[in-house]
Amino acid sequence: MREILCNQIFLKINLFFLLFIFYFSFAALNGCSGTKISTNTKNLKKSKYFTILADADDDPIFVKLQDDLNINPKMERYTVTIDIRSSDASQQYVLFGDEYNPIRFGWAQLSEQVQKGLINWTGSNKESLE
Repeated sequence: MREILCNQIFLKINLFFLLFIFYFSFAALNGCSGTKISTNTKNLKKSKYFTILADADDDPIFVKLQDDLNINPKMERYTVTIDIRSSDASQQYVLFGDEYNPIRFGWAQLSEQVQKGLINWTGSNKESLE
């Protein structure tokens, strides 16, 4: 009789731990909902200082950017940092390349199509620096 009672208690404890693990696993997954991303998407479009880990396969805009800046040979992946916070056009710039040795270009060197494409880009590879 005592053995049956111990087994029942053991099963209840195991069931409690399984439910506990299931609950927190579900809560963790639910915490990564799309709501957080969509809010961030709106902020990314408003950002005037941001970086993008560009991949030419993601969008033709990343190839056109290199055309505008006369980058040859074309790079498949690169980092681009944009700072257009200043109202003075001469202070707006593009940094092309890695963070340790980027090449600086004027924002005005990019075509309007590329400028709009970069500002409106909302991929996960864009990060606001503001």
